[in-house]
Amino acid sequence: MSIPKDKVTSLPARGAGDKSEPGREELIRERNRWFYSLTVVRKQEKLFELEVFLKGLDRFFNLANQPISQREGVVNRDFSRELRIIRNAVARVVKLTQGLLTEEENKALHFQSYIEGRLLSDFHRARHIERALLQRTPEESLYVLCGAFINFQEILQAVLVQPKNSYAIFYNIEQLIGREIAGNRFFNPFKAAGFAPHYDVIKSPRFTRLARAIGDPVLRKHLSVIFLLMFKLLRYLSFVDVKAKDIERLKDCLLIFALVHSECRMLVDLLERELPPVIKKREYLPRETRTALLENMDALAYQITVEIRKMFELELKDAAQVTELNPFRIGVIRSRGLLTNIFQQGIIQMGLIVDPELSGKDVFPDFISRLEESLKLRRDIWLFHKVIENTERVMEDGELKNETIPMMESVKTLRNFIFYYQNISFQFVRAYDREHFQKFFEKVDVFQMADLEVAEKRAEFKREIHGFKMFLETTLANINNRAELHDMPFGAEEGERILAQFLS
Repeated sequence: MSIPKDKVTSLPARGAGDKSEPGREELIRERNRWFYSLTVVRKQEKLFELEVFLKGLDRFFNLANQPISQREGVVNRDFSRELRIIRNAVARVVKLTQGLLTEEENKALHFQSYIEGRLLSDFHRARHIERALLQRTPEESLYVLCGAFINFQEILQAVLVQPKNSYAIFYNIEQLIGREIAGNRFFNPFKAAGFAPHYDVIKSPRFTRLARAIGDPVLRKHLSVIFLLMFKLLRYLSFVDVKAKDIERLKDCLLIFALVHSECRMLVDLLERELPPVIKKREYLPRETRTALLENMDALAYQITVEIRKMFELELKDAAQVTELNPFRIGVIRSRGLLTNIFQQGIIQMGLIVDPELSGKDVFPDFISRLEESLKLRRDIWLFHKVIENTERVMEDGELKNETIPMMESVKTLRNFIFYYQNISFQFVRAYDREHFQKFFEKVDVFQMADLEVAEKRAEFKREIHGFKMFLETTLANINNRAELHDMPFGAEEGERILAQFLS
């Protein structure tokens, strides 16, 4: 199925069509002049990252975008951990704004701060502030933004010296930062004009050709927004630094996940409410094409909604409060991998309806197709089942011979396999099965080796792993029933080789 081609017309840049805002066209022209004359290295990347952190700050202040399990009474707890994340994001904004100013402009900024604080009279200082608020050029907007965020940085440093910080502190800092972002003339990412023309682009030439080949300009515009938003979400996820060695620095990723959470709600709204009526009106499209688009959008919206909820309930639950680095890092890695997979799959599946010749590898070098996902998941579920079978067998044999050491080794093997599985295939597990896996992982993790010496605790552990083995058998049967695995029976040769490595 493909969408008929017609005369291709380019989409208007975001913010270029609506002329209702006074002076908006002039603002866009002035910003473009500034951008194209800017000689700063990596200016596109820096400008995009600035949007990410300004947007992320705004969304992080909304507690609905944070993975908080118990929301009742949340305003009564200490918000110091959240304020540290905000402080680090504010520091990043300062660095990015300074990076977008030339060396001369940075010197002028420091000199301006000195003049304002030391030499000007009250009257002249007020006039100077008034001129700054006009922000007649992007350079002046950057001055204002940088200066304000330096102030926020100092305030947050002082606030975080306190042993405890209330929600009132968190809320009032939100108000200050939010007003500063909203009041910035050229660098407010929530204005209709946005930053878009300089970096809101799909960098895949193959996918750009695909989008341009949609003949209907209205349909092309709506589908392009969906594609653009998913590509942008993938770029947001690239700012999740899973290698951070300090847990407090790793928690900085929660600001990115808050932004992704918020933008996903917007994406779901587009998929469920805005785009379907547009597609239904395109009666020139073959019925099967319209049906495929509508079904695909409905499935994608459902998957995003469920997976985001599960991610907050399981992988990142109460992440701002966690104290153990490695379990949190695993949750962050899985969350990023899971969302990356959803957006990549969503882009390719919708793209295939437009262009049946599209290949996932054409767009994403690391793309894993649904067939590859199912094959990998089936193999690892089979391996999981075999590892548990081995644990059961070794424990029964150890009980007969009254030998504890082989039982300990088998539990270590099970734990090693769980670590492998969490990092390789767990991201492909459907949302409604993930909680069952997670509970089993936790039970194995808290089980003490010394409990193998206690008959009752050993028997309870055996019941747990046997019950999970039965669950894996059902899961494996369900995977084998997937449409993409039809007529593709499981070959155990590769699984046996991998199993031997775990059991050796």
